[in-house]
Amino acid sequence: MKWDDLNVLMAPNFERGHLTIHEQEALFRKGLEDELARATAHVRAPMGSAQPHAGLHRIMEAAYRIVARVPHDAATIQFETIEAETDETWTGEETLLLWKTLKLLVTPMSVSQNEAKEAIEQLGGPLNEGAIREARSQILHGYAEAHRRSTFLDSEEVNASGRGVMALLDDAIIGRACAAHNKPQAPSPPVPETAAATISPGNHPMPESIYAFPSDLRFSEVMHKVLAELAEEKGWAKDNGQREAVCERAAWICGDKPLRDWSAADAKYFAKTVAKFPNDFKWGKLGVSGAMAVPFDEKDIPSNEGKERNARTINRDLSILQNVSRRLAKTHWRLKYSKDIEVDFLAYTITVVDDQEDPDRMPWTPKHLKVLYSLPLWQGGGGNIARLKPSKRPIIYMDAAYWLPLIATYTGLCREEGAGLEVDDFNFDCEVPYLVVKKNELRRLKNNSRARVMPLHPELLELGLQRYVEAIAREQKHVPGLCTPVFPELWCDDAKYHGGGEKVPSFGGRRFYAIAWRYIADATHGVMPLPETRDGKKADFHSQRTYNQSVLAAPDVADKLLAMHMGHAREGTGPKKYDRRALALGEVKELRERLVIMVREMPIVTAHIPRQKKVQLLHIRHRSRVGSAPGRDAQRKFCE
Repeated sequence: MKWDDLNVLMAPNFERGHLTIHEQEALFRKGLEDELARATAHVRAPMGSAQPHAGLHRIMEAAYRIVARVPHDAATIQFETIEAETDETWTGEETLLLWKTLKLLVTPMSVSQNEAKEAIEQLGGPLNEGAIREARSQILHGYAEAHRRSTFLDSEEVNASGRGVMALLDDAIIGRACAAHNKPQAPSPPVPETAAATISPGNHPMPESIYAFPSDLRFSEVMHKVLAELAEEKGWAKDNGQREAVCERAAWICGDKPLRDWSAADAKYFAKTVAKFPNDFKWGKLGVSGAMAVPFDEKDIPSNEGKERNARTINRDLSILQNVSRRLAKTHWRLKYSKDIEVDFLAYTITVVDDQEDPDRMPWTPKHLKVLYSLPLWQGGGGNIARLKPSKRPIIYMDAAYWLPLIATYTGLCREEGAGLEVDDFNFDCEVPYLVVKKNELRRLKNNSRARVMPLHPELLELGLQRYVEAIAREQKHVPGLCTPVFPELWCDDAKYHGGGEKVPSFGGRRFYAIAWRYIADATHGVMPLPETRDGKKADFHSQRTYNQSVLAAPDVADKLLAMHMGHAREGTGPKKYDRRALALGEVKELRERLVIMVREMPIVTAHIPRQKKVQLLHIRHRSRVGSAPGRDAQRKFCE
């Protein structure tokens, strides 16, 4: 089912407020080509200045970068803005000429808002204020790049191409020219003193590094140590190698060169290049296997048509790399004369504006949830690895497979939050029964706002949630105050192996997905195809949060109450105050108000689930191991 087919309450259509990577590059190239003709006019008609051409290009490059930093209608340019584009290598004469250039030649109106708008119109892009501002910046940066490239016009690489000015449009040629320019020169052999006196000291200088401690170590040689230090310092949870994989991609794409040779251009190149890869690309292991076993060649990037990488995924990668860059900025990437971060990955993050016509994640619909809860797992089926299959002697077992989806449906908890609930998180002996979402020994929370108190929907109580929690407390010999998982099969070592010796993923939500959820979602899809986005991403467990926000976002529901339900950032009393004492003093009123809204707005999608008077528990090794539905093979052909 596509988004266009869904009949859900939606806000009016909003135009995206950002440019795509392809639009950004097209505008940048437009600026580059337009300005290159002007920047190289001296080849035919000399500029008529005592300044070397390279010096003038440097001034023009800086001027365009400066005006790109300010609005198109800026009346003045602050000194700090100009200072950000110059350093101690600028002479007094150059600085004075830059000021004059900004006053007479290059101004904020060098690219007007109307010019930027017309450029976007030609590409068919969005015509809102944010996109126009971004387009103007890209064109101006293209102007600046034209002057940077013009300094290579007389380089060996450009001359060897035989293409003259046109060679300056070739990224590969410019890359080689830039690398040759930055390559350290071999030390000259000793010469007689009389001969040395005739050699100009500036003929063959050793390029001076911008870093205080230039290192010949490669990025791949330091990234593991840096990630380990960051994990210890920030208390990062294990991520199944995701951060290491992102760093390997950066090393691969940028050539895994010595740290001394990295610059801001590498961050930009990575951001632009990684966006060209399809979202299902198999990266492999750097220098070992797959695509990354051999050096990177941009010509080998497969087409990403219909498989564009999500902007949020790219931003996640850039955020990971920025953490590494910040750490290296204290050592190998520490600048000599500034405290700034040279390799600034976050400078190239993509502005993400939710497109309500094409969301990143589809919510479940009430019809789909009713189908899900019509599966034998909730209606009565077989036992171990046969929970989704009809049985001549049907029985309903309770465990994470049974309860986690139900709790998510009526509370909006994400998978890890639900998997990490403990017995003491539930309080049934009060006017408004509730559960507490808090950091505990089992798992952390995404952020402080995710710590919250959730009133329990009457459907959860009628289905026997209290009896289940009490049964687990008895089975696990729970001691109040100590951590006892309410879904022990997701955490204990005894349940890591199936009776036949099959090992499952570590703990918590990941184990739940491996042994239960993928089979449940696949079985539901077999009955009614799951909702999916336009790029084919199907509704998943997290889509229950999207469902909760959708059904509760009624016009008369206060934003504060919705934020408290979802665990979004909010003002006011923090959830840490919701303990039994606080409830006794009157906080129960707010819980009751939220419960009234939940009951009023949430569709009942579980009325057809049989109510159980007795809690049936499988052996802990067999719990939540549901197996595939009849005729399905979720392990090999998930949701096909």
